[in-house]
Amino acid sequence: MFGIGERTGNIPVEAMVFEYAQLRGTLDGMDTTAITDLVRYYEQQVGYTMPPQTPFAGANFNVTRAGIHADGLLKNEEIYNIFDTGKFLNRPPLVNINQASGAAGIAHWINSSYGLKGDKQVNKHSDIVAYIKAWVDSEYESGRVAEIGGQEIHNKINEFMTER
Repeated sequence: MFGIGERTGNIPVEAMVFEYAQLRGTLDGMDTTAITDLVRYYEQQVGYTMPPQTPFAGANFNVTRAGIHADGLLKNEEIYNIFDTGKFLNRPPLVNINQASGAAGIAHWINSSYGLKGDKQVNKHSDIVAYIKAWVDSEYESGRVAEIGGQEIHNKINEFMTER
């Protein structure tokens, strides 16, 4: 699983599952969301920290930092996502916020983090997105180099809501 242990060219089991599905055109009843459940188990019960770049399983799988990709995700996820990762892995695409995420990245982050759907979603022109983007821009103009953490964004959302 997950490419852990001695490697001699063997493919990790989770990658084999998707290769199998591509070659056969079917999952033959396999529940691919179990991959994400296994990651949680490894991390919470075994104490193993999954390397973030691990395909299908790492924290950085299916995460973008680029506003152009986030904008594409907002408009048509099928164009920017390798497959329906929400359906097959219970892991929708995510956006990490930094100086390149733009308003679209912030809008996608808010929608994903708060589970906003349909007419409840914010878009890149929403007041709350503009508020957070102005703060993000000022952070990087002041010399910040690290990504913006989720808790920081939650705090800014609370601050915005309190001021309204």
